[in-house]
Amino acid sequence: MNQRASIIALVVGLAAGLLSFFLLFQKTSEIDKKTTPIEILVASRYIPAGNILTVDMVQKKSIPESYVSPSAIQNVKEVSNLLTLVPISAGEQILSNKFGYSGNSLALNLNNGLRAYTLEVNETSGVSDLIHPGNHVDIMTKITSNKRQITSFVFQNIEVLATGQKLAQNEQKNSTSLESYSTVTLAVTPEQAETLMYLDGQPIRLLLRGPNDDEVISISAKSDSEVLSKIGHFTASNKANPEKEK
Repeated sequence: MNQRASIIALVVGLAAGLLSFFLLFQKTSEIDKKTTPIEILVASRYIPAGNILTVDMVQKKSIPESYVSPSAIQNVKEVSNLLTLVPISAGEQILSNKFGYSGNSLALNLNNGLRAYTLEVNETSGVSDLIHPGNHVDIMTKITSNKRQITSFVFQNIEVLATGQKLAQNEQKNSTSLESYSTVTLAVTPEQAETLMYLDGQPIRLLLRGPNDDEVISISAKSDSEVLSKIGHFTASNKANPEKEK
């Protein structure tokens, strides 16, 4: 009886020892796994919200797996050229949930030094709804100065950022559609914006330019008498196709 009890105790002891060893091995494996370094991307410098992520803004860093966020990015291609939705501190992990698509951001279409200025237009002043984002236009106006009406070019070769709420990216996706609009948003300098604001309420007409025409020409303002004096007088530049007249 004592021998049988001894055997049972030995078997139970061995089983308990094996179980303890297994649990210890499993715990050690989990610890090793959590301390295993994983290479992820972190911000190389402070990145403000509203910036497009580029390769120079990030760097690779190895940190223990237990400290890696589930949203951590390992390949910059996953978020390259996406927009930062929140600020990212230097050394902070690059997380996928902190980025969004930039296609609908008007601000990202602006070069440094330019501002988005919206003009109200109708079917006539807006070239019969045929202006598209990415086109360039000239701006003309007619104002009264010293009791004289003057017609003049205000600006030339101004880029169109949007028509209504349609941006250039959306235009590329559906370039065959024609949609009416009552506003046109232009890329202008602060000084140009001041001039347009001064002319607010005056009749303004947009002139659509050809895709390869970026020439800016000098044209003096015309008074009503000067305009009337030129009616009916034509030069070679007025002809539809001067080459045919040779």
